[in-house]
Amino acid sequence: MLTIHIDQKKYNDHIILENIKINIDKPGIYGVIGKNGHGKTTLFKCMLGLEKFQGNCIINNEKVLLQNTAWIPTEPTIYGELTAKEFYYFYAHLLDLKKSRFQPLFHVPENQLIREFSTGMKKKTYLNAVFQKEFLIYILDEPFNGLDLESNYLLMNYIRELSKRSIIFISSHILEILYKDCDKIFLLKSKNIQEFEKIHFSEIEKELFVQ
Repeated sequence: MLTIHIDQKKYNDHIILENIKINIDKPGIYGVIGKNGHGKTTLFKCMLGLEKFQGNCIINNEKVLLQNTAWIPTEPTIYGELTAKEFYYFYAHLLDLKKSRFQPLFHVPENQLIREFSTGMKKKTYLNAVFQKEFLIYILDEPFNGLDLESNYLLMNYIRELSKRSIIFISSHILEILYKDCDKIFLLKSKNIQEFEKIHFSEIEKELFVQ
Protein backbone atom coordinates (compact mmCIF):
# COMPACT_ATOMS: atom_id res chain seq x y z
CA MET A 1 0.00 0.00 0.00
CA LEU A 2 1.41 3.34 -1.10
CA THR A 3 0.16 6.56 0.47
CA ILE A 4 1.26 9.97 -0.80
CA HIS A 5 0.13 12.98 1.20
CA ILE A 6 1.58 16.39 0.34
CA ASP A 7 -0.10 19.13 2.37
CA GLN A 8 2.01 21.78 0.69
CA LYS A 9 5.17 22.21 -1.34
CA LYS A 10 6.42 25.69 -2.13
CA TYR A 11 9.52 27.46 -3.35
CA ASN A 12 9.98 30.66 -1.38
CA ASP A 13 6.42 32.05 -1.30
CA HIS A 14 5.25 30.29 -4.46
CA ILE A 15 3.05 27.23 -3.80
CA ILE A 16 3.68 24.42 -6.32
CA LEU A 17 1.62 21.56 -4.86
CA GLU A 18 -1.18 21.65 -2.32
CA ASN A 19 -3.46 19.03 -0.75
CA ILE A 20 -2.11 16.15 -2.85
CA LYS A 21 -3.49 12.77 -1.81
CA ILE A 22 -2.76 9.52 -3.66
CA ASN A 23 -3.54 6.03 -2.38
CA ILE A 24 -2.48 2.96 -4.37
CA ASP A 25 -3.21 -0.51 -3.06
CA LYS A 26 -1.97 -2.77 -5.86
CA PRO A 27 0.82 -3.08 -8.45
CA GLY A 28 0.24 -1.49 -11.83
CA ILE A 29 1.11 1.40 -14.14
CA TYR A 30 0.05 4.87 -13.02
CA GLY A 31 0.39 7.90 -15.27
CA VAL A 32 1.19 11.44 -14.16
CA ILE A 33 0.45 14.25 -16.58
CA GLY A 34 0.28 18.03 -16.55
CA LYS A 35 1.49 21.05 -18.45
CA ASN A 36 5.11 22.12 -18.04
CA GLY A 37 5.65 23.84 -14.72
CA HIS A 38 2.65 22.28 -12.99
CA GLY A 39 4.71 20.12 -10.65
CA LYS A 40 5.21 16.63 -12.12
CA THR A 41 8.94 16.42 -11.41
CA THR A 42 8.45 18.25 -8.09
CA LEU A 43 5.88 15.62 -7.10
CA PHE A 44 8.35 12.85 -7.85
CA LYS A 45 11.16 14.54 -5.93
CA CYS A 46 8.89 15.04 -2.93
CA MET A 47 7.97 11.36 -3.01
CA LEU A 48 11.66 10.45 -2.96
CA GLY A 49 12.54 12.86 -0.18
CA LEU A 50 14.69 14.96 -2.51
CA GLU A 51 12.61 18.05 -1.76
CA LYS A 52 11.36 19.32 1.59
CA PHE A 53 7.58 19.50 1.90
CA GLN A 54 4.75 19.29 4.41
CA GLY A 55 3.41 15.74 4.40
CA ASN A 56 4.66 12.18 3.98
CA CYS A 57 4.98 9.31 1.50
CA ILE A 58 4.69 5.78 2.90
CA ILE A 59 5.02 2.34 1.26
CA ASN A 60 4.06 -0.69 3.39
CA ASN A 61 4.54 1.33 6.60
CA GLU A 62 8.01 2.54 5.56
CA LYS A 63 9.05 5.94 4.28
CA VAL A 64 9.56 6.14 0.53
CA LEU A 65 13.23 6.95 -0.09
CA LEU A 66 15.62 7.15 -3.01
CA GLN A 67 17.33 4.05 -1.59
CA ASN A 68 14.23 1.86 -1.97
CA THR A 69 12.77 3.33 -5.16
CA ALA A 70 13.90 3.19 -8.77
CA TRP A 71 14.26 6.81 -9.93
CA ILE A 72 14.79 7.59 -13.61
CA PRO A 73 14.81 11.36 -14.22
CA THR A 74 14.22 12.92 -17.62
CA GLU A 75 17.93 13.68 -18.01
CA PRO A 76 19.79 11.22 -15.76
CA THR A 77 23.23 12.01 -14.39
CA ILE A 78 25.76 9.59 -15.80
CA TYR A 79 29.56 9.59 -15.57
CA GLY A 80 31.12 10.09 -18.97
CA GLU A 81 34.61 8.97 -17.94
CA LEU A 82 33.36 5.46 -17.17
CA THR A 83 32.58 2.74 -19.66
CA ALA A 84 29.05 1.35 -19.63
CA LYS A 85 30.29 -1.79 -17.90
CA GLU A 86 32.07 0.24 -15.22
CA PHE A 87 28.92 2.30 -14.68
CA TYR A 88 26.89 -0.88 -14.16
CA TYR A 89 29.36 -2.04 -11.48
CA PHE A 90 29.31 1.42 -9.88
CA TYR A 91 25.51 1.49 -9.77
CA ALA A 92 25.33 -2.08 -8.45
CA HIS A 93 27.57 -0.93 -5.58
CA LEU A 94 25.19 1.97 -4.87
CA LEU A 95 22.31 -0.51 -4.78
CA ASP A 96 24.32 -2.76 -2.45
CA LEU A 97 23.97 -5.71 -4.82
CA LYS A 98 26.27 -8.53 -3.74
CA LYS A 99 25.54 -10.72 -6.75
CA SER A 100 23.70 -9.80 -9.89
CA ARG A 101 22.41 -12.01 -12.68
CA PHE A 102 22.39 -8.95 -14.84
CA GLN A 103 20.98 -9.17 -18.35
CA PRO A 104 20.87 -5.66 -19.86
CA LEU A 105 17.56 -4.69 -21.40
CA PHE A 106 19.31 -2.60 -24.08
CA HIS A 107 22.43 -3.36 -26.06
CA VAL A 108 25.15 -0.72 -25.69
CA PRO A 109 28.92 -1.04 -26.27
CA GLU A 110 29.97 -1.98 -22.73
CA ASN A 111 33.67 -1.12 -23.12
CA GLN A 112 33.20 2.28 -24.73
CA LEU A 113 33.40 5.50 -22.71
CA ILE A 114 29.95 6.89 -21.95
CA ARG A 115 30.99 10.41 -22.99
CA GLU A 116 31.21 9.10 -26.56
CA PHE A 117 27.58 7.94 -26.50
CA SER A 118 24.60 9.70 -28.02
CA THR A 119 21.83 10.98 -25.73
CA GLY A 120 19.78 7.87 -26.40
CA MET A 121 22.68 5.52 -25.67
CA LYS A 122 23.36 7.31 -22.38
CA LYS A 123 19.73 6.87 -21.38
CA LYS A 124 19.81 3.17 -22.28
CA THR A 125 22.93 2.75 -20.15
CA TYR A 126 21.26 4.44 -17.18
CA LEU A 127 18.11 2.34 -17.55
CA ASN A 128 20.20 -0.84 -17.74
CA ALA A 129 21.97 0.15 -14.52
CA VAL A 130 18.75 0.88 -12.61
CA PHE A 131 17.09 -2.33 -13.80
CA GLN A 132 19.79 -4.45 -12.16
CA LYS A 133 17.56 -4.53 -9.07
CA GLU A 134 13.83 -5.01 -8.70
CA PHE A 135 11.99 -2.38 -6.63
CA LEU A 136 8.54 -2.00 -5.11
CA ILE A 137 8.21 1.43 -6.77
CA TYR A 138 9.54 2.78 -10.07
CA ILE A 139 9.33 6.48 -10.90
CA LEU A 140 10.02 7.23 -14.56
CA ASP A 141 9.98 10.90 -15.56
CA GLU A 142 9.56 11.15 -19.35
CA PRO A 143 11.34 7.80 -19.88
CA PHE A 144 10.70 7.68 -23.63
CA ASN A 145 12.53 10.93 -24.41
CA GLY A 146 15.64 10.33 -26.50
CA LEU A 147 14.88 6.68 -27.27
CA ASP A 148 14.22 5.27 -30.72
CA LEU A 149 11.09 3.29 -31.66
CA GLU A 150 12.58 -0.13 -30.94
CA SER A 151 13.93 0.97 -27.57
CA ASN A 152 10.56 2.44 -26.59
CA TYR A 153 8.95 -0.87 -27.54
CA LEU A 154 11.41 -2.86 -25.41
CA LEU A 155 11.05 -0.46 -22.48
CA MET A 156 7.26 -0.50 -22.51
CA ASN A 157 7.16 -4.31 -22.62
CA TYR A 158 9.56 -4.44 -19.67
CA ILE A 159 7.44 -1.92 -17.73
CA ARG A 160 4.37 -4.08 -18.32
CA GLU A 161 6.20 -7.07 -16.87
CA LEU A 162 7.42 -5.11 -13.84
CA SER A 163 3.92 -3.76 -13.21
CA LYS A 164 2.70 -7.25 -12.33
CA ARG A 165 4.74 -6.99 -9.12
CA SER A 166 5.56 -3.29 -8.64
CA ILE A 167 3.99 0.17 -8.68
CA ILE A 168 5.15 2.08 -11.75
CA PHE A 169 4.74 5.86 -12.10
CA ILE A 170 5.26 7.28 -15.58
CA SER A 171 5.08 10.89 -16.66
CA SER A 172 4.84 11.47 -20.38
CA HIS A 173 3.63 13.99 -22.91
CA ILE A 174 2.61 11.07 -25.14
CA LEU A 175 -0.91 10.56 -23.83
CA GLU A 176 -1.68 7.62 -26.12
CA ILE A 177 0.96 5.49 -24.38
CA LEU A 178 -0.56 6.24 -21.00
CA TYR A 179 -4.13 5.65 -22.17
CA LYS A 180 -3.23 2.18 -23.41
CA ASP A 181 -1.38 0.84 -20.37
CA CYS A 182 -2.19 2.85 -17.25
CA ASP A 183 -4.54 1.61 -14.55
CA LYS A 184 -5.07 5.22 -13.43
CA ILE A 185 -3.84 8.63 -14.56
CA PHE A 186 -3.21 11.55 -12.21
CA LEU A 187 -3.53 15.07 -13.63
CA LEU A 188 -1.63 17.90 -11.96
CA LYS A 189 -3.21 21.28 -12.52
CA SER A 190 -3.29 24.52 -10.55
CA LYS A 191 -1.39 23.04 -7.58
CA ASN A 192 -3.88 20.19 -7.15
CA ILE A 193 -4.33 16.65 -8.47
CA GLN A 194 -7.21 14.86 -10.16
CA GLU A 195 -7.47 11.08 -10.41
CA PHE A 196 -8.94 9.34 -13.47
CA GLU A 197 -9.92 5.68 -13.69
CA LYS A 198 -9.48 3.99 -17.08
CA ILE A 199 -13.18 4.34 -17.95
CA HIS A 200 -12.81 8.13 -17.63
CA PHE A 201 -9.60 8.62 -19.63
CA SER A 202 -11.63 10.23 -22.43
CA GLU A 203 -12.29 13.19 -20.12
CA ILE A 204 -8.62 13.96 -19.46
CA GLU A 205 -7.79 16.12 -22.47
CA LYS A 206 -10.80 18.36 -21.92
CA GLU A 207 -9.76 18.85 -18.29
CA LEU A 208 -6.09 19.28 -19.17
CA PHE A 209 -6.58 22.00 -21.78
CA VAL A 210 -9.64 23.87 -20.48
CA GLN A 211 -8.74 27.30 -19.10
